Amino acid sequence: MKTPEQYYEIARDMFFAAHPDFTHALNEISEEEAKQAGMDLETYRALQAERIYAAFLRQKKLDGMIFSIQLAEPDKEVAATAIENYLKSHAEALGMSWEEFLIKNEL
Repeated sequence: MKTPEQYYEIARDMFFAAHPDFTHALNEISEEEAKQAGMDLETYRALQAERIYAAFLRQKKLDGMIFSIQLAEPDKEVAATAIENYLKSHAEALGMSWEEFLIKNEL
């Protein structure tokens, strides 16, 4: 099973493959624009790609990791396990038991 971050990266790549206009816009970013932002071209394009994908997720009101896992994992059982593991890590980070987390989030 992949990490949530790996799923996110795969889903972001799938998003750009499905939206060549965004890819074209990223490729139009110049070295000069990157320098003005204090970055090299590759880093600046990566930052802008992340911003585009994050804006899409916000506009659709999606949890980026859950959506990414669902999109990038074709096996529904594996996706369900990955999402559960992701949510359990949230519960742990919040200092909550899994049961408390489920109740609080009405899951």
